[in-house]
Amino acid sequence: MVYSTSPVEEKAHNQLFNDIITSEFKYNTFSAKLNVNLTNGTKSLNSRANIRIVKDRALQISVQPLFGVEMFRFYINPDTMMVVDRMNKRYVMESIVSLKETYPVGFDFYTMQSVFTNALFVSGKNQPELPDYRKFNYTRTSDLCYYMTSKDAESGIDYSFTVNGDDRITFTHLMQSQKKQSLQWGYHNFTAKNDLVFPSKMNITLSSSSRKVNAELLFSDIVTNEPLQLTMSVPAGYTKTTVDEIVKIFSGNK
Repeated sequence: MVYSTSPVEEKAHNQLFNDIITSEFKYNTFSAKLNVNLTNGTKSLNSRANIRIVKDRALQISVQPLFGVEMFRFYINPDTMMVVDRMNKRYVMESIVSLKETYPVGFDFYTMQSVFTNALFVSGKNQPELPDYRKFNYTRTSDLCYYMTSKDAESGIDYSFTVNGDDRITFTHLMQSQKKQSLQWGYHNFTAKNDLVFPSKMNITLSSSSRKVNAELLFSDIVTNEPLQLTMSVPAGYTKTTVDEIVKIFSGNK
């Protein structure tokens, strides 16, 4: 376990921005096992899963609650999101553009890739660049961390990062006030992996005006830079459904 021991220093904003990018977890491909715990009020769901990422190309999560048998598959690339529900032989396939119109918080490939790998992102861009530091406001939190905030003018999403003295992101928050949607993503239990540091525990809260879901992700068996091929395919005979119908399964709403 790696604990933050570096004190928060006075840094120029461009230097802090550059240090965060330099310190992030580096990979070309990423795979890991997950223990997932979802809670919605008094209801809970525990499952095992696998996550695989080909950087800047695709992200896939396979949910396997029983004996390694896949029940759900979530797949997203820069253009499309797909969910396969093997229990009910149905699927969702939507463009990212259409999803952003209804679900603006979190439905962007590069944002999703970043939050799952503890990385900094800039709304509307594939990856942050040093001049993007000007898009943020910088303050300190009460517990002496850096606090960076920005806003996406197109969607109205406010997003922020809390960063510790080791230049690691410990909390990411996206909020769309008009539609009362929020995504909070906390990072804990940082561990060393091949001279790089990765948070082996993540806590997530996804909320809207009608529902709130909490999740805990525990990572293990992390492997990087091995060949991976992620494909988007739907089994024959499956029926197309909506995102809301899939969300109901995990939120406990019928």
